[in-house]
This record gives sequence, C-alpha cells and structure tokens, in this order.
Amino acid sequence: MPNPICILLLETPPNTAVKELMMNGEDVSGVEKFVKYDSRRGLAYFTNSSGSTFVALCKKIDMIEFID
Repeated sequence: MPNPICILLLETPPNTAVKELMMNGEDVSGVEKFVKYDSRRGLAYFTNSSGSTFVALCKKIDMIEFID
C-alpha cells in the first residue's frame, strides 16, 4: 500500500512552505520549503533559506505541516 504522505507530496506544488517535518519520530529542523517529490526513487526534496537541500526517503516521513 502506498504511503499517504508520498501521495500527498505528488499533489503538493513546488516551493510550498513547510512549518514542521518529522521523520522517524524526530523533528527535522531547518527545513523551510518543499521542492519536489521523485516518485520513481521515493525521494522528497526540501530546502531552506540558506540554499541547503535536504533529501528524504518519503516513506520515512511521519508528518509534514505546511504553511498556508
């Protein structure tokens, strides 16, 4: 069964602001924007204001809180 968060990321527009991201029960600090989801590889890409890129295995993401 596909991970519901991965399905959500397929529909999420690039550069959507992120308030909070949790992976494996831990808060991931410094993530500010969702960049893209590569469904073929199962990777989610995020960035922050300093231009750093964070790449996460989508199935390990527990929760994402987006900012409207």
